[in-house]
Amino acid sequence: MLTNQNIVYAQRGMFGKAKGYHAWPLSSIRIVDGIPQCRLDSSEFMEHKLEVSLQNELVSFVFGSLEAKKEVRSWVNEISLLLVGHEAPEENLRATGVGAFTDGDAVAETFGSIFGSFENALTRKRAEEAPVVARRCPSCNASVKGRIGTTVTCPFCESHVTID
Repeated sequence: MLTNQNIVYAQRGMFGKAKGYHAWPLSSIRIVDGIPQCRLDSSEFMEHKLEVSLQNELVSFVFGSLEAKKEVRSWVNEISLLLVGHEAPEENLRATGVGAFTDGDAVAETFGSIFGSFENALTRKRAEEAPVVARRCPSCNASVKGRIGTTVTCPFCESHVTID
């Protein structure tokens, strides 16, 4: 649920009964160059998520409806309107991953990341032994998580961050 002050998540039990609630204040959402740091992420196959960079963490919400992509885009716009008074930029509304095929550059970038995934899979055993830590992106100061000794891509500015 999105209110004028919070993002509220209701945790539900097996039979749909509310088990608890968690709220994130909209005031804790990072704003970089007048843009709230929230976006549509479709990197998982047929799964659309709202990613929000807060001051101390990166949170992600999966939308399970048939209109999930449309809902997430609406949430990104509403959060931007609430925080800065204008709609979100198009790059925050564009799906990443499988659904992002819009031009040749996007296709090339996607295939590059696929081949990078294969390369990472070959060295995964070594990386799995390293602990997962959170660091700040040097470009936009967003929180990024990864295993020590790996390089991750910032979900907001797409900079490469080496976790050390």
